[in-house]
Amino acid sequence: MSQLLTPSGAHNSKSASIAGSTKSRTASLLSNWSTSSQRSVVESNGLSITERFFFKTAPDKQQVLMCIALRVRMPKDTDASPARIVDLVRIAQAKHYRLSSWVDHSTLGAVPFCDKAKDLPTNYRFLERKNDQDWMEVYHDEINTNFDTDDVTRPLWRTSIILPKEWMPAPGTEVFEKQTPIVPIHRLKKDNPIYYDRNATGFGLTIPASAPDAKTFDIMFTFHHCLGDGLSMFAFARTFLECTDSTHFKAEDLKLDQIEVSKTPPPVLDNLFDPNVLEVVPAAMGMAFKALGKKKKRLGHSDENPSPTSPGLPLPESNSKKPFAGPTPSPDLDDDEEKRPSRPPSPPDQITMGPLTKTGTGHTNVRFMHFNTDFTNTLRKRAKVEKTSMAAVLVVASLAACRAVFVHGVKRDGGDLTKQVPKNQGWVVTNSIRHILPQSKLLQGGDRETDEALKVFGGYAGSVSNNLKITDDSLIWDRCRHIKRSILTSFRSSIQRMKVANYAYRHPKLWKAAEKRIDLSKLSRMFSCEVANLGAWEYPCATPDAPDSDDRVRLDYFGGGLNASFDGSRGLFSVGIITLGGNMNVFVCYDTKSVLPDEAEVFFKSFAQTLERMSEAGRKATVADMIY
Repeated sequence: MSQLLTPSGAHNSKSASIAGSTKSRTASLLSNWSTSSQRSVVESNGLSITERFFFKTAPDKQQVLMCIALRVRMPKDTDASPARIVDLVRIAQAKHYRLSSWVDHSTLGAVPFCDKAKDLPTNYRFLERKNDQDWMEVYHDEINTNFDTDDVTRPLWRTSIILPKEWMPAPGTEVFEKQTPIVPIHRLKKDNPIYYDRNATGFGLTIPASAPDAKTFDIMFTFHHCLGDGLSMFAFARTFLECTDSTHFKAEDLKLDQIEVSKTPPPVLDNLFDPNVLEVVPAAMGMAFKALGKKKKRLGHSDENPSPTSPGLPLPESNSKKPFAGPTPSPDLDDDEEKRPSRPPSPPDQITMGPLTKTGTGHTNVRFMHFNTDFTNTLRKRAKVEKTSMAAVLVVASLAACRAVFVHGVKRDGGDLTKQVPKNQGWVVTNSIRHILPQSKLLQGGDRETDEALKVFGGYAGSVSNNLKITDDSLIWDRCRHIKRSILTSFRSSIQRMKVANYAYRHPKLWKAAEKRIDLSKLSRMFSCEVANLGAWEYPCATPDAPDSDDRVRLDYFGGGLNASFDGSRGLFSVGIITLGGNMNVFVCYDTKSVLPDEAEVFFKSFAQTLERMSEAGRKATVADMIY
C-alpha cells in the first residue's frame, strides 16, 4: 500500500507530567536542541526507537497495553444511540494520525488507512450492562488481551462500550454486524479472574456511584503502547469528549464523509536528537558501570538486607480449566493452605522477596481507587506547606505501601523483621518531555490546557528512577522532599539515556550487539513501584455538578493505566493517576504471578491510608505513623 502523506491539521494529546516543575532548570539545556539541523534517525511517519521495541513483542508474550475507562453521563433529554457513539469515536480518531493508520512491518512506519472519517476502520464492541461492576471485568479483559499486529486492515487500538439493555444495538443492524472481536481466538489467553475484594469499603477504595436515574454508559479505549504514551491516551479521551454534546448526539447527519483524516505524522522524539560520540560516552560508561559494577538487586533489597527464602503463600491457580463467567469474589485467604498449589522456592543465588518472586508473567489485575476534590485539595495544600509536590507524595505513599507489604509478608512467613524487610526501595517515575517539541510554548510560560504539544498522539515519555531509604523511623515529609529533588536532578540523566540509545541506533552494528544482550524479562519487577501521574487537569466536558442547562456530557468516573504483565514491566506495582477538576482516580496494576491476593490488599489499603494520614500529618510524622 502506498503511503498517504498529504498535509492536514494534526490534533492530538496532552502532557501533564510528574516532572512539570523542571521547566526553569531545563530551559537552557533544551534551548540548545534545534530541529532544523538534526539528522533524522527514522522516517517522519515512523515509530520511535522505544516504540519499535513495543511493536516487536513476540506473539507468545504479553504486549505493552494501556487503557482508559470513562463513565459518561448523558445531558438531560439526550439518549446515546450505538451508531452515534461509534460515529463520535471516528470523528476523534480522524484527528489523530497514528490512530487512523496501520503499521507497515517492513518500514515500521504508520500509514493512513483512508482520506475520510466515514471510511476509517474502527475496532469496537458493545456489551450489555447487567450490574455496576461489569465495567471492571471488561477493563481486565482489555488490559490483558493482545492485538493482532499481523492484521494490517485494523488499527492497533480498540473501543469497548457498555450500554444498558435498552440502548444495545439490535441484531442485523449495520452497527451491530460491524463489531470486531477484541482479538483472534488463537491469541486470546486469560489465566486468572480478578483476585481481590472489589466490594471492600474504606477510604479511597469506594468508587462513586451514578445516580439511580442517571443515563450513563461506560466506554474504554485500549491502545498498543507502540502508538503513543499515557498522555496520548488521555488526549484521545479528551478529543472524544469535546464532541459529546447534545448538538452532536442529536444532529441528523454528522457528515463523516466530509471530515478529513489527519495526514500529518506527529513529531518523532528520536529525530530531535543527533548526539555525537563525545556526548554519549560519559553516559554510556555510567550506565555500564551501574549495570556491571554492582551485584544485581531486586525490589530495593541490598546486600545488608537479604530477602526471605520462604516460599510463602502459593499463587492462585493460573491454568484453570473453568470457563470465565462473570465477577469472581476474592478468594478466602483463611482457607486450608494444603488445598492450594504450592510455589516452588527461589533459586538460592537469586535475590528475591520470597513470596513476591517473579515466576514468569501471568495476568494483570487492577484495583480502582478514588479520592475526591475536597481531599486532594487538602493534601495538595499540606504538601505545599512542606515544600514538596503531589508527585513526590504519590511516590512516597506507594513506597510506604510497599513497605507495609514487605512487613506483612515477613510476619506471615514467620521471618525476622529486622533482617528481612528492606531499608531501601527502588522507584520509577514516568515523565513527559513534550516541552521540547517545536510547537510547545510551555517553556515560555504557555498554558498546559491549550498547549499544542500536549495535543499530539505519540511517544514523548521518559523516566527517572532511583532508590530511597525508607524505614519505619523515616520522616514522611523529608522523604517527599528527597523524592522531589531526585526527580528534578534525574531529568538530565533521563535525556542522556535517550541519547545513548539514539546514538546506538544510528550505528547498526552497535545496535544489533546491544539488542542481543538485552533481555527485558530480567529487567522486570526491579523496582517496588512505577508511578505515572498524568497530572491535574480541568474537565474536558461538563463538570459532574454542572446545571441541566449545560448540554455537554459529564464524567461520573474515569481513570487508566498500563498493564503489568509484560517483559520489562519495572514496578512490582504500577500506579496510574489522573486528576480532573480535583477528583483524583488511581488505577493500581500488578501481575498475579508476582503479587499474591493478601499482599495486594495490604498495598491498596496502606496506600489509601498513607495518603489520608499525610493530609493531616505534622512535620515529625514517620512512615510508621502512616502504615500501622
